[in-house]
Amino acid sequence: MEFKEVIKDSFVIVGYSSAGKWNGDIVYPIPQLWDMANKFKGNNINEIVGVCLPPRSDHYFYTCGIEIESVDYFKVEKGMTLHTFPEQKYVVFKHIGPSNKIPNTYWKLWRVFDEVGYMIKEGMPEIEIVKVNMISREESEEYEMEIWVPVQ
Repeated sequence: MEFKEVIKDSFVIVGYSSAGKWNGDIVYPIPQLWDMANKFKGNNINEIVGVCLPPRSDHYFYTCGIEIESVDYFKVEKGMTLHTFPEQKYVVFKHIGPSNKIPNTYWKLWRVFDEVGYMIKEGMPEIEIVKVNMISREESEEYEMEIWVPVQ
């Protein structure tokens, strides 16, 4: 599995959030949060971003939305949250294929992650990035997304 290292500048995300859990079959409530974030599609938005804390956990806090340039509380509507994150080094992997195969990509990613000897940076988010042209194509073999894992 190919990957690259990237230093991501500090960023701000506004979107919809919820605590969740992985039970082996579903990743509640991630699909619902992505459906809610589809409202951002258009308006010169190129990507929808999912942020998960902590990475590699069966119990997590997930936010799905968009990156904005700075903290702007006027962009936070009722039911939304806003989060800021500092600059961080990430290892970036690509998932290609239907969204129901994303857990398989994660299993491969974690094997590579462990083999190479990366250590997760605690307190930093795992990030999932989907280009808006992939929205509504989640079940196709051409569906693509990036998975960014924070490293020390």
